[in-house]
Amino acid sequence: MTIKIKITNRPVVKSTHPELYVNHTFHMKMADKFTYNYAVLDDYIVENDANKTMEQIASDLNEYVHRVSYRRAVLINKGLIPAKRSGTRGKLIKQYKVLMTQVKELEKKLGA
Repeated sequence: MTIKIKITNRPVVKSTHPELYVNHTFHMKMADKFTYNYAVLDDYIVENDANKTMEQIASDLNEYVHRVSYRRAVLINKGLIPAKRSGTRGKLIKQYKVLMTQVKELEKKLGA
């Protein structure tokens, strides 16, 4: 059985936005060995953010949800991925809730 592997130039985000991975550890000589590499996590988030939740991404990569949430926020601020909830959708949800409470109040008045 042959396994086909999709070969791409990795890491994609790191090559396009190297400023995200600048180490601020110049004052600690040993810290450079132990700094966390977010490049793999960022690439996976960019690829799968549209069709997976943060919890699914975290379990796929065996990461903490907070770490995935942090990197997702960084990528949204850089414009690499869109936010899942836009402002218009949130406004529509709020308006829907207000209208539904008004409908319930009207139904009570009609029933009385």
